[in-house]
Amino acid sequence: MDSEKLQEIIAKFFVKYKNPTDTQVHKLAEKLNIDKHALEGTIYGLLSSFLYNGRYNESIRDGKNVEVIGTELQAGIGIEMEHTNDKKIAKRITLDHLAEFPDYYTRLIKMETEAEQQHEQLKQESSMKQIVRDVFEGE
Repeated sequence: MDSEKLQEIIAKFFVKYKNPTDTQVHKLAEKLNIDKHALEGTIYGLLSSFLYNGRYNESIRDGKNVEVIGTELQAGIGIEMEHTNDKKIAKRITLDHLAEFPDYYTRLIKMETEAEQQHEQLKQESSMKQIVRDVFEGE
C-alpha cells in the first residue's frame, strides 16, 4: 500500500476514533495486513511531523523571535476550531499562521467581513433588478 493511501486511511481512522486504544490500532493493522508496530510508527511519524514542523517551529529553530499577540492567538484558535474539535490542534495551526503574518486573523476577519458586505450588497442589487423585471413584465 502506498504511503499516501495509508495516511488517508489513518486520518479517517482518527476521525472515527478520537482516542483509539492500542487494540483498535492493532485491529486496523490486522485489517490492512500491516505489522502493528509499523502502523504505530507511521502514526507517530505523522503526529510528530504535524506537531514539530511548520512555520512556527521553523521560526523558533531559526532563532527568529515570534511574537504572538494574545488577542490574535485567541481569535485564531476560535477560527481554527471550525476545522477541528481539538483546541491543541487549533492552537498549533494558529501559531503557524501567526509566524508568517502576526496579524493574520485580523486580516482574515476584515476580509471575511468585507466579503459578507459585498455579498449582501449583490443580493440586494439582484433583488432590486428582479423587482424591476417583475414590474415591467407585468405591464
